[in-house]
Amino acid sequence: MKRKTWMISALMYAMVFMACFGVLHVLKTLMEPSGPVSVESRESGGPESTREAKTGEEWEEPAGPALATDSQAQEPQDEVIRQEGYKEWKKKFPGMWTPPQAPEEPYIPPRLILATDLHYQSALAGDGGEAFRLFVERSDGKVVQYLPELLEAFLDEVIEERPSALVLSGDITMNGERLNHEELAARLKRVQDAGIQVLVIPGNHDINNHDASVYYGARKEAAPYIDGPEFHEIYHEYGYDQALSRDVSSLSYVYALDDRNWLLMLDSCQYEPDNKVEGRLKDSTMAWADEQLARAKEEGVFVIPIAHHNLLAQSRMYTTQCAMDNNGEVISLLQKYELPLFFSGHLHVQRIRKHKSEPGVPEGTYGIQEIVTDALSIPPCQYGEVLWEEDGSISYATRAVDVSAWARKNGSTNPDLLDFEDWSYRYIQKLISDQIRGVVKNLGADVEHSMAAAYAGVYIDYYAGREIDVKGIKSTKGYRFWERNMPDSYLIRELDAMIADSDRDNNYFLLPEEEGWMTGD
Repeated sequence: MKRKTWMISALMYAMVFMACFGVLHVLKTLMEPSGPVSVESRESGGPESTREAKTGEEWEEPAGPALATDSQAQEPQDEVIRQEGYKEWKKKFPGMWTPPQAPEEPYIPPRLILATDLHYQSALAGDGGEAFRLFVERSDGKVVQYLPELLEAFLDEVIEERPSALVLSGDITMNGERLNHEELAARLKRVQDAGIQVLVIPGNHDINNHDASVYYGARKEAAPYIDGPEFHEIYHEYGYDQALSRDVSSLSYVYALDDRNWLLMLDSCQYEPDNKVEGRLKDSTMAWADEQLARAKEEGVFVIPIAHHNLLAQSRMYTTQCAMDNNGEVISLLQKYELPLFFSGHLHVQRIRKHKSEPGVPEGTYGIQEIVTDALSIPPCQYGEVLWEEDGSISYATRAVDVSAWARKNGSTNPDLLDFEDWSYRYIQKLISDQIRGVVKNLGADVEHSMAAAYAGVYIDYYAGREIDVKGIKSTKGYRFWERNMPDSYLIRELDAMIADSDRDNNYFLLPEEEGWMTGD
């Protein structure tokens, strides 16, 4: 009996001893660090590692959490690491390894559609009567009778193409009529609603234009026009509300296409107190533009300036009222920052020209390039597309509005619209020919017709920016009649000027990447 009592007591003491040992072991495990940690020395202030940490490349990642075995019980650090697993290990080594991040969105370069000289005319501004007919016949080829349809076809193409922005660089109305402004702004809203930013600046026809008119019956009647503040009121949501910066003394502003590219939208018009054809940048606008360009250079932003009036003397045909009066100062400002491109309108002629500081400068020498987009309202009714290419270059190309496709899509039965390309060509050819025949008289019908046809053919190609075969034109019967019958006429001088200007195609341009020009270095 005593032996049995002794064995029970021994077992109880053993169990108590084992329980105490287990408690001590658990407490020791909890109090010790579960992995490699750093301890700051109070004496030196520097970190001391309890063990050498392996790099991300040297570390063998555990396959996953595992239970501790008896043999591992003597290595509590390993036991804790394996129990907590890979995720806990990652927490113990902040900064040792960065988990893979979701790939950044690839940069999508911007894309612009440029249109100028819409000369929009509401259908409510005329009834097609005698006054309207005379207005059309005296124009330079604008398809006045179909401007609403042309605009709608154009806006449909813009929405389909989905550019970063649509830029309208002045002369957006016929002669600044309030009616035309308000109707145009309403039509532009559907582009903005489609998520495409519309950007406008005025042209010389748009503000304080006393030629604002409507045409009913045999009468041309004065119509209400708008001033500068009213222009902003009507078009504020088309660039001004979104502007990065605005010039307080004009309708100029800066628009950020993205964080790499800005558009410097310049109001080059003179309309205070009265409207002028000629363009000029105010001294205050020049100072503001200088500030914006300096800011862009500091931030590494690429800037494209856009205005209505021309920067350079672009045409032998039109030698006055086109380039800005102070274009020399503007050129100096833009070239101070080595800007490569400048876009404008106003001329109604598709032109591309590089500025040269003096004659004989090599082609590879820096000089700002100006691209003049011809009038959307004049056949071939084209606009410009500007693309930032993947190789760092920038391309420009023109594209004619496909009015015929729009007409078919919308169920039109108008034969002029259904075959708009052919109709518009015949329309402008007849219009210009009739105007020339009004001057060329008493030479006989055949001679007059031949001379008028030669002039009209060159005129159409010139406005469209096409290359003209000089030898081919000068060998035609019509041109020889000009030389023989009217050698001193201003018309043959115009003819020769257009031919001389058309030695190359002006409908495409590629700006190659040059070291530093994209970064401003």
